[in-house]
Amino acid sequence: MGSSIGIIGGGIAGLASAYRLAKLGHNVTVLEASDTLGGLGTFFDLGGRKVDRFYHCIMPADDDFLDLIRDLGLSERLYWDNTLMGMVYEGQHYPFNTPLDLLKFAPLSVPERMRLGAMSLLLGRLGNDEKLDGTPIEIWLRRLFGDALWNKFWAPMFAAKFGVGAATLPALYLKKRLGRESNVATRGYIDNGLYGLIQALDSAITELDGKVRINCGAKRLSQRNGTITIDTDNNERMNFDYVVSTIPLNLLSRAAGDLDGIQNLPYLSYQGVVNMLLLLDRPLDSYYWTPSLFSGTEFDGIVESSSLIKTEQYGGYHAAYVMKYTGRDSELFNTSETDISDRWTKDFLRIYKSRGISPANIKQTLVFKAPFVEPIYPLNYTKVRPQTRIGQSNVFLATTAQVYPYITSWNSSIRVANSTISDLLGQLQMDNR
Repeated sequence: MGSSIGIIGGGIAGLASAYRLAKLGHNVTVLEASDTLGGLGTFFDLGGRKVDRFYHCIMPADDDFLDLIRDLGLSERLYWDNTLMGMVYEGQHYPFNTPLDLLKFAPLSVPERMRLGAMSLLLGRLGNDEKLDGTPIEIWLRRLFGDALWNKFWAPMFAAKFGVGAATLPALYLKKRLGRESNVATRGYIDNGLYGLIQALDSAITELDGKVRINCGAKRLSQRNGTITIDTDNNERMNFDYVVSTIPLNLLSRAAGDLDGIQNLPYLSYQGVVNMLLLLDRPLDSYYWTPSLFSGTEFDGIVESSSLIKTEQYGGYHAAYVMKYTGRDSELFNTSETDISDRWTKDFLRIYKSRGISPANIKQTLVFKAPFVEPIYPLNYTKVRPQTRIGQSNVFLATTAQVYPYITSWNSSIRVANSTISDLLGQLQMDNR
């Protein structure tokens, strides 16, 4: 008979962990504090279709994610398309995909365009990884590209992609990210959205006699005599042989303050996001990703998701997400959804007026927020990045805090979950000798 294992968090890392353990015959229970599974892969109902609250795609190199899709029997629902990048700079629209596009990019001088193109081709092969772990992105890129390109291009680009404090992130994080994305890229998606994947995981775990609980968060963890006790926020008490936590480290530390080794976890700030989905009756530019730089918009970029995802997924509408990465304590994050929608819709219409977009083209807007999108990694983070096991306790970690130096994505979360479960299984074998 397998061990009893509690999984804290019903996002992709938690569900992937529970699925793998349940397949091996362990008694798993997933505890999700909210009323919806999926974490950042949550969804809402639009005319009978489940639509993602936040934009998502799959990359061809997402091996762990693709393995999970295959294992769940969903490969036939996966489709791919080529995607492009645009740029809105000082309110003007530019394609940003080919060397010719770069040579025509008027906001930069000709020498700046040539230097940007040449150095960008080499960027992924430059720099010692250990040194880059302790070097801020700004220092590294100023050194390579010069002050003018940093101020006119890279600084606003990183603010658009990573939010406040992007310039202080370790340069290693940028270097490792370069291999996953490019301006012209093949991206994929699953027919019926991430909802279908989450439902498949939920069903598979349940069919394997696992339990999936929503509205049931972990309020307190403690260990005694090899048993982990979880007191939930709805006043239940559950005992497990092992626990896997997938929630942000600061939330876990608050719930497990007396657990052996918990005091050694790094303290991390987390970046949140404010995201607005616009449903339109026509396409924009068919660019999947378009940063908005020096254009007077409160949001930093536009993802025209229907350039990749079938419009049927959005009830026949074309879809664009606009976003701002910001801390959960910021003024914007605490602004009402109605006010954000009003302000951002005006900004959106202003920059897309020249592309023929009018108020009549926007059929609906919806604003969503997420407080814990990604940790803000300090310099030299590899030296303090947490291990999979907390001290000598029976609590294991599978969180975004372990993804670094790679980009936070569903693939990264599944990869970390797989690594953590392998370590847990190894410990379980040792404990059962």
